[in-house]
Amino acid sequence: MNLTYYTELPLVEVAGLTVKNVETLALDLSKMSERLGKSLHGVLGHSVLNGRIVQIDYPNRVVRFYSQPLFSKAANTPKRSMLSFRYDDNVLLDDVFVNGKKVVGNLDTGSNGTFNLTPAAVGYLGLEEEFNQAPVSTDVGYNGVSQNRQGKLTNVTVGAISVDAPAVVFFAKGTGRDKKPWGINIGNAFLKDFVLTIDYRNKLATLERP
Repeated sequence: MNLTYYTELPLVEVAGLTVKNVETLALDLSKMSERLGKSLHGVLGHSVLNGRIVQIDYPNRVVRFYSQPLFSKAANTPKRSMLSFRYDDNVLLDDVFVNGKKVVGNLDTGSNGTFNLTPAAVGYLGLEEEFNQAPVSTDVGYNGVSQNRQGKLTNVTVGAISVDAPAVVFFAKGTGRDKKPWGINIGNAFLKDFVLTIDYRNKLATLERP
């Protein structure tokens, strides 16, 4: 378990964005830096992004901040999927289905994985046999190193976006994901093909294909 310490930063500046008196966690990011192959000095979280509109353009590797909403709720198109979310220490999506069953999704822009399932979701989806047969993998996160298992799912659908036979990591019990309010973690290996806009004001997440 990675120890964390609460503190406060008087000022955080990112490009043209300025945020004062930011609630902050101080923790050891060395393991994540080793996995990335470069020094990671910090992570921008909800204390900076709350109340703002942030866009992550994965294909062009650009992050943008906006002062006004970019889309209305009626702006869905064949290349654009909009999902309402709620915030409970994470950006939680209700419009997610795994193997045809509805599962709460966690939109995790800090994960380099595609999809991850909690132990509770493995049980809910009846995937215990798949979990037991899956090979062990090593993952590195804020809580340190954990041993999980790699497998595949039949289908994951996020809003109007459907993915057949995606790779999945099954989180093992006792790795800090046993009592999460979500069942599936949605990471950057899935998001990398989209332009993601998170409107924290109106609680809307938009996925666009370039």
